[in-house]
Amino acid sequence: MKCGILAHGFLRARCRSCGKDLLVALSCKKRGVCPSCNARRMCGTAAHLTDHVVPEVPLRQWVLSVPFELRLLLARDPRALTAVGRIFVQEIFRSQRERARRSELRSTASGAVCFPQRFGGSMNLNVHFHVAVPDGVFTATKGAARADFWRLPTPDRLDVETLTVNVEMRVVSWLRRHGFLNDDSSEPPADPAARSALEVCLLGSLGLGELSALPSRRGPAGDSHDSLPAPPRSQRRGGHSRGFDVHAGVVVSASDRDGRERLLRYCARPPLSLERLSVLDDGRIAYAIRKPWGNETHRVMSPLQFLARLAALIPPPRHPLIRFYGVFAPHSSWREKVVPIRLPCCHQRDEDGSCSPDSTAAAAATTATTVARIVKSSTLPILAHRCSDPAPYCTAAIVPRYVAQAAVHEPSTRIDWAELVKRVHDVDALACPCGGRLKFVALILDADPARAILESLRLPSEPPAIARARSPDWLDPIPVDA
Repeated sequence: MKCGILAHGFLRARCRSCGKDLLVALSCKKRGVCPSCNARRMCGTAAHLTDHVVPEVPLRQWVLSVPFELRLLLARDPRALTAVGRIFVQEIFRSQRERARRSELRSTASGAVCFPQRFGGSMNLNVHFHVAVPDGVFTATKGAARADFWRLPTPDRLDVETLTVNVEMRVVSWLRRHGFLNDDSSEPPADPAARSALEVCLLGSLGLGELSALPSRRGPAGDSHDSLPAPPRSQRRGGHSRGFDVHAGVVVSASDRDGRERLLRYCARPPLSLERLSVLDDGRIAYAIRKPWGNETHRVMSPLQFLARLAALIPPPRHPLIRFYGVFAPHSSWREKVVPIRLPCCHQRDEDGSCSPDSTAAAAATTATTVARIVKSSTLPILAHRCSDPAPYCTAAIVPRYVAQAAVHEPSTRIDWAELVKRVHDVDALACPCGGRLKFVALILDADPARAILESLRLPSEPPAIARARSPDWLDPIPVDA
């Protein structure tokens, strides 16, 4: 309730040249449905993975959707959620090993970053898994400081169909073995009165609800996604088996660093978008569907239904938002041979706080012999110039095109607010119109100093009033912004 409100505290930045002030409100840093904090976490997670975890190799996205009957179970039981995600990643690794053996590769290792998601494109409860996997395998000779990456052939439809069937069989077997599935249909259903409030919210969020055709904010109907014919399943890289669907058609090349970070941001995206949320004249809530179903473009909910769906989308305790497998696991012996090399701090900063480029280049040159390589004639080694030598032996080191300051001279991998805004939106938030730089000078947490500063800058000094609770019968009018 206090996230983004200046009256509850802020950071104050000032330009020494012209005296311009900039106030940055504090965030709640919760993992619920706060759009601002979720967007910050999405961008920060993708930047961290790009800089410190995922090497510059081709990256493929694998997506697993589970049957409708299992979504409620996975949403409320962390053991089942963990088991299904683990089985899916294990089958991806098995498929990669089989394709590697066909290419006469032995003693290989794979890695994956798994993002369990609870939501669909219309605020519905839809538990599924996004897994970012290098599109190949790693090998390492004895005593080697860095691993070599081998690009594998693209998985065909038979590979994906086989993987889907294996996932379906193993998941069903695990659920039966642990008592989550019962073949005895004579067992009476659970008493609705015995269900908890959270379980009722989860059940209500599974249904489609009321879908309506409302004016879209995305432009004419002819430009919508619905106007494009969907490709037949035979032309897509996907598999289906008794409600389990696997899709593996999205891949990013090794040289596309921006595309790799965008893919990771998509995997870590938040469940709610304020741009798609609106309040109708009668007080109901409308949420634009990402992929319209024919003429139905919005999900329409009462305020109580909207709050119930929000509650269902909040991850409960012990439901991790991200998991690492294989060579990316924290305690894997392969991790230091695979992850991008972290440049040491030069301890020489300019006036704006950034490291000196000359010393950064020198630090990169010292790691020339430990740069990971892509071993294939048609690709280039990671962080290496194109030269006349064969790819396996070309190790001419260069400075990465973008290295966040936090990744260079900070012990923490967290990227600060201004650097992340510059990285994602290409906006320098601390640049002053006079040509100077804004620098943070104070952290204001007390109410009286905060009120005095806000009043001097003619900004709202009091937090917005919290509306009192209303009955579900809508006896009181619901305020609507004009």
